[in-house]
Amino acid sequence: MNINSIYELLCEDLSREYSHWNFYLQSATSIKGLNRLEIGEFLLEQAQEEMKHVEEFKRLLHGINVRRNLEKEVPTKIAKFNSELTDSVQILEEALKMEDQVVSNYVQRINDACKLQENGSEDEIDGKYIELFLEDQILDSRKDADNIRMMLSLS
Repeated sequence: MNINSIYELLCEDLSREYSHWNFYLQSATSIKGLNRLEIGEFLLEQAQEEMKHVEEFKRLLHGINVRRNLEKEVPTKIAKFNSELTDSVQILEEALKMEDQVVSNYVQRINDACKLQENGSEDEIDGKYIELFLEDQILDSRKDADNIRMMLSLS
């Protein structure tokens, strides 16, 4: 693993964070059915959290870029997401799937960061920073997934 490879992987993660932000915002404004107001509020809160994740990822990537003189662009690409859902249960099921997937992705990315650390020198420092950054992301997404599971268990 090298800094350019992990940078590209983190850019892909950023594109998924953009899609999560858009998914939650889209879902909050198009939800129908019982409890749409309460669930819509929850989805808007999630959209705000995802916006923070986007900001954090962009700052991480900008920091790596400057620190390592990579001269790369921080992308604004949005990964595809399901924008057609309006049913509250389907929306929550999709959100749960997204949050579980992001936890799985970031566990893999931590493994990548640990491989980067094995190179020593600047890679060790950047790899450790990325590892710690992703641990926080996992905590947020796992908490959200567990909360959504609880919501779905009552539907």
